[in-house]
Amino acid sequence: MRKTKHLLDKLKRIREVRKRYQLKVKDLMTSQVLTIDSEENVVAAAEKMLENKVHALVVAEGDKPLGIISTYDLILVMTLSDFDKSTKVEEVMVRELVTIKPTEPLNKALKKMIDYNIRRIVVEEEGRVVGILSLIDIILGFSVIPEENLLADLEN
Repeated sequence: MRKTKHLLDKLKRIREVRKRYQLKVKDLMTSQVLTIDSEENVVAAAEKMLENKVHALVVAEGDKPLGIISTYDLILVMTLSDFDKSTKVEEVMVRELVTIKPTEPLNKALKKMIDYNIRRIVVEEEGRVVGILSLIDIILGFSVIPEENLLADLEN
């Protein structure tokens, strides 16, 4: 089982926030969002995902979101189409981006994820990408395992 310091640090932060007040999207989101230009090819997208151990990249022009591309999208393009290494991200990305504001309650984000059958949602404010929220973030936020047991398990 892969355990990372990043997840441990995030879990500790989430626990502190959860003790203080009702969770909002901003409390659990990852604010360092990895992006890719729409003109890049799908191989570059796959390499960036592998290198950073993530399953999605926000397709953006500066900090303006245009869409999202996930590992699922890459699998589809490689298996169900005439795959060419020069295929551009813009040809594969999901353009109907589901977004949420950072101040929204967490349950609203979860409802959107369920309604749209997605595993991550882009956090947007005033037309700019400010974060991304994934199901793993929500799971960590709602973890019911006693903290000392969970941290001990994660550190091993």
